[in-house]
Amino acid sequence: MSRFDRQRFSLLEWVEQKVVETHSDVLDVESWAFHNGVSALQLRSIIGSLFDSGLLSDPGIDQGRSVALAPAGVSELQAIREKRANRRERAAFVRNEILRWLYDHEEENVRSLAEMIQDPDVHFYGDPLTTEEVGKAFRYLSEQHMVKGRSAWGGDVLVPTLLARGIECVESGRTVSDFIKPQANVGNVYNTYLPNAQGVIIGEQENVTQNNSAGIDPTAFVQLAGYVGQVSSTLNLAEPQRVELERVAQELHGEATSGAPDQGRLRALTDRILEGLSGAAGTIAGQIAIQMGQGALNSLG
Repeated sequence: MSRFDRQRFSLLEWVEQKVVETHSDVLDVESWAFHNGVSALQLRSIIGSLFDSGLLSDPGIDQGRSVALAPAGVSELQAIREKRANRRERAAFVRNEILRWLYDHEEENVRSLAEMIQDPDVHFYGDPLTTEEVGKAFRYLSEQHMVKGRSAWGGDVLVPTLLARGIECVESGRTVSDFIKPQANVGNVYNTYLPNAQGVIIGEQENVTQNNSAGIDPTAFVQLAGYVGQVSSTLNLAEPQRVELERVAQELHGEATSGAPDQGRLRALTDRILEGLSGAAGTIAGQIAIQMGQGALNSLG
């Protein structure tokens, strides 16, 4: 949920609360904007979005200020609250968010996890995280040798730091659960032999055997990565786009040839390659690469 979406939901909650308190169906939202530091321009954008979504209705008076809660708005509030109440998803979110937030702030000398809790961009469907749940999640991550820190009075964690395993988890693109227990996705075992360097990044060995037990046949992804690496200089891309495309191809190759390739990671990297190839669709090599990428995605089912 982006900051804008969070503001939309906050305004919806405020309208609902005021309807109960004032017994009025029509409300002036300027007081909400004032207490939340929202400018007049931002307020118009938020209200317009809620009107367009059918979550608020326009009573036709004091245009841009007065609103009424629509039935769809009531349903939206109920749906978000049901998501908030899902303890399993919330616990998983907090674990993943700790790793992600520490990774994004690793150069800022974070003094305690209270800084993360106070970050307005950190929330679970608009609901702020608590010291208790963050501390519990941090202890779990510590037991998994992903983080370290010192417990403080009141439940806070001082000098929280990512360990190598935590960094590896974030950079893998996997959730904590998938990273810790990749064997949960075990299916068929694929032994893929690729002769004559077909699908192998330039400069690597001519023959490669991949063994994985993730139930995913990585052949199409390895071939896509290798092909993109070989033809990238012929795609008529600007230098920054070419360099980025080759970098993503290398990532895809590494994921596809790992012992337990992650389906979500393969899909995400292939989508990025297809996006990078959009400017090369006018070349024959670009068209071939796009077809290979679409075929690789289709192989996931």
